[in-house]
Amino acid sequence: MNDNQRPTITIKLKPYLQEYLMFELRSNVASKRNLLGILIHKFLEYMPADVQPDFPKGPEYITFSVPFFEDINVRGNLWISPLNQQIFEQFVEWHFKQLFFHYMNDKVRLYRSFKKAILQFCADYQFTMNYLNYEMLKKDYYRKRARKKADKEVPLCVSGINPQYPVIYTLIN
Repeated sequence: MNDNQRPTITIKLKPYLQEYLMFELRSNVASKRNLLGILIHKFLEYMPADVQPDFPKGPEYITFSVPFFEDINVRGNLWISPLNQQIFEQFVEWHFKQLFFHYMNDKVRLYRSFKKAILQFCADYQFTMNYLNYEMLKKDYYRKRARKKADKEVPLCVSGINPQYPVIYTLIN
């Protein structure tokens, strides 16, 4: 069966997340083996009778071909609820940010410049910079680094216990 004969599903996603998914998948076809197909399968539900079918169009929507699953009839009246779309978008955004932070941690050491590393990230992952901008990524990376430093700091003493209390040292030894 051709990809254009498959049933489709339309999901609301931020445009830069759409670019990210299209780069990762290399097409708009969800399969049983890629991340998108696995996630979509979990979020598909039968449409309630009181909800009218909607075929949204616009830059914030992306349409994927859905694979055929044995346990669910994808040709039926299926949809992804607005709550599930939010969860899906949050997961894709988390996945994108994890990739970005790991990339930046590696490339900042190599390039010794945030700007070069961010621009190289956009070039490697084919972002057009129409929906993403340098300042947004830089601020996000700075905030992540600040949170990471705060999490790694170990307090010098336990709050509420006097460091001169002798029982602490006898328990440690």
